[in-house]
Amino acid sequence: MRVRPALVLLSALVLLAGCAPEPAASPSPSASKTSSPTPTPTPSASETAEPPAAGTEFTPSVLVQLCTERTRALAPNATYFGDMATTERLEPSSLWFVVIPKTLDGADSVAVCGIGGTQEAPVFALEGETLPDGVADIREELLTGAPGGES
Repeated sequence: MRVRPALVLLSALVLLAGCAPEPAASPSPSASKTSSPTPTPTPSASETAEPPAAGTEFTPSVLVQLCTERTRALAPNATYFGDMATTERLEPSSLWFVVIPKTLDGADSVAVCGIGGTQEAPVFALEGETLPDGVADIREELLTGAPGGES
């Protein structure tokens, strides 16, 4: 029964490789991205424009770390590019959508997570990997509340 989620994730990776995600319709600036292609064993991400509330909200670096840890079992030898990760707050679903580029044996893919809850008690609505072109579909599923890429 995991064929559909794998296909959705695969198409998300291909989409991500071809174009950048469109900004959310909400006026809150919650997506962040850096452009350095240096692989990092410990992921990092730049801060969002709005600082998180102390002790309850996630920071981009914590989101990237959580997603990396959660998806590493899918590809233990992959190189994650945490400095190129994106984090976006999906307001309707109160989830953070995290996308982390990675490579394994020369093949590019991305790790994707939907994370809710708080920094102290994160809740994963979705975690997996996909090709860059499937990212938009996964994001849309999280926005509509019907994630099909859970692993």
